[in-house]
Amino acid sequence: MKTTTSINCSICSSRTHSIFCELAEDKLQILRDHKVTRLYPKNETIFSEGSKPCGLFCVFSGLVKIYKTSLDGKEQIVRLAKTGDVLGYRSFFSGQLYAASAQAVQDTTLCFVETEGIEKLVRFHPELIFRLLKKVCVELGEAEQKFQDLLEKTVEERLSHFLDFMMKNANSKQFDLPLRREEIASIIGARPESVIRALSHWRKKGFIKLKAKSITVLDIHRFQ
Repeated sequence: MKTTTSINCSICSSRTHSIFCELAEDKLQILRDHKVTRLYPKNETIFSEGSKPCGLFCVFSGLVKIYKTSLDGKEQIVRLAKTGDVLGYRSFFSGQLYAASAQAVQDTTLCFVETEGIEKLVRFHPELIFRLLKKVCVELGEAEQKFQDLLEKTVEERLSHFLDFMMKNANSKQFDLPLRREEIASIIGARPESVIRALSHWRKKGFIKLKAKSITVLDIHRFQ
C-alpha cells in the first residue's frame, strides 16, 4: 500500500458513480479533510475478515474482490467492486467486524474516509443514509439474482454475464482477466474445468480471442 496525492473530490470522475455524488461543495470539504488516497498493488489486502472497520473505502480506479475464507482455507468470492463502489459500509454502520476480506485484483486506487469524516457527513447530510440504504437494497437484489442464476442459468450463460461485466468495466472489447480460472469459477458458481472448457469452446467458435490473460470479444452479441 502506498499513500498518493489526494484526489480532488470536486472533479473526481468516480464520485458520480458513488453514494457521495450529490454532496454539495461544503460537504465535499468534509470528505477532503478526512480522507487519504492510497494505491494498492495487485494482490495486496485492503482489509481482512474479522478486523474492525475504521472508516469507508471508495474505489477510484481498479478492481477489488470481496471474499470469505472457509475453515479449510478455501476462498469464496462474494462479489467484485469497481470504480465508484464503497467498501465496508455494512460492517462500519452495524458496528461489527468485517464479515469478508478485500483484495486488489489489479493495481487499485482507493480513497479512505475515516470514521470522524463519515459521522460528520451523516450528521450534516442525512440523505447519505438513504443512498446507503438504496445501495444495500440493490446489492441484496443482486445476491438474490445470483442465487436464481445458479438454479436456472447454464455455466456458459453465467460466464457470459461475467465477461460482459469485465468488458463494461474496461470500457473495451479487449481487456485483461486479472483473476485465475479458479477465481472466475468461484464468482459464477462453477467448476474451474467448466470455465476452461467454455472459454476454449468460445475461442474455437470465434466468439473470443485468448492470448495469455488477455481476452478480446469478437462477437459482441454473444455477451448481451
